[in-house]
Amino acid sequence: MEDIAEFVRKRNEALVALDMDWARDRMPGSTTDEIRLMAMHKARYECTGIADDLRHDSRKWLQERGFQRLVDDFLPGEELPRVEG
Repeated sequence: MEDIAEFVRKRNEALVALDMDWARDRMPGSTTDEIRLMAMHKARYECTGIADDLRHDSRKWLQERGFQRLVDDFLPGEELPRVEG
């Protein structure tokens, strides 16, 4: 069984690359690649383990297509979600 650290590393690599093969493996079934790509951009925007410039790119991609954030509205200005605590 894959440990959590290894899963997070692989997930972050897939989100950085927008790896559709990884997304198809994680989101099988009747989901379309368009939905998978949207989900990956939403996850990338929220993921604090990914470079800020990529997270901003995902926010822009989502907003240009009229998609929302996973939770709530997008944060104001250039602000990005951060881990609290």
